[in-house]
Amino acid sequence: MQNIVCFVSDFGLEDTWVGVCHAVIHRACPLARVVDLGHQIPPFDIKKGAAVAAAGVYQLPEAIHLVVVDPGVGGGRKDLCITARSGTRLVGPDNGVLMLAAERLGGVEEVYAVESSRIDFRKPLRTFHARDVLAPAAAALACGVQPSSLGDPIDPEMLVPAPFSPTVSDGEFVVAPVLERDRFGSLRLRIAAEEIDERGLQSERLEVSFGHLALEVPFAGTFADVEEGEPVALIDSSGWLTLAIRMGSAAERYGIEPGVSARVRAI
Repeated sequence: MQNIVCFVSDFGLEDTWVGVCHAVIHRACPLARVVDLGHQIPPFDIKKGAAVAAAGVYQLPEAIHLVVVDPGVGGGRKDLCITARSGTRLVGPDNGVLMLAAERLGGVEEVYAVESSRIDFRKPLRTFHARDVLAPAAAALACGVQPSSLGDPIDPEMLVPAPFSPTVSDGEFVVAPVLERDRFGSLRLRIAAEEIDERGLQSERLEVSFGHLALEVPFAGTFADVEEGEPVALIDSSGWLTLAIRMGSAAERYGIEPGVSARVRAI
């Protein structure tokens, strides 16, 4: 599956940018198969891009992940190729958009600054590194090129961190940011499925608090385990602890947006 390139961007589908990147990848590596994981990220929204990329690596950890949400393109930030401890490779700008995905994969094993001169003799357009640097780098990886051939190593400690506060324990509570709201208004928290037991959250009911709002909700297996219009906590398809409303929007009902901290405890 290493010839699969999962592509995430804020390019939308009305312009030529996604198609051009496809063409660049296929021209450079005909064996590559591009999966469009999502291109409707709101423009410049690094948080949403990071959350979608993290969902992508949960679904396809063996693929190469090309993530381009890059409001600082051409402005001095580095282009990166990260190898996670799991072996998964991530390609994108050094603005934090790759780091939540890397965390889900066990952390950063090594990272290289992608140098355009090692990929193509032409000078890249400063406003379109996705086409001229990042897509060719992903294509090179898909055709078997080693990350060390793309550029010089970088100290992982120097990378821009993920655009979310960390998940921490506070007494009996787990404090975690809301990563994103999906199109149904469900709220994904930065608490992964594999953390539920170790953080003491395995319970039939959870208290989920946002500021002065405290909710007691069932911790169920699916949306249909509660009545229509009722709240529920569950592990969603992206592997995150999620607050949802059956046939409704938790984000709209409770007025919660990504970045807000939630406090969660078992009841």
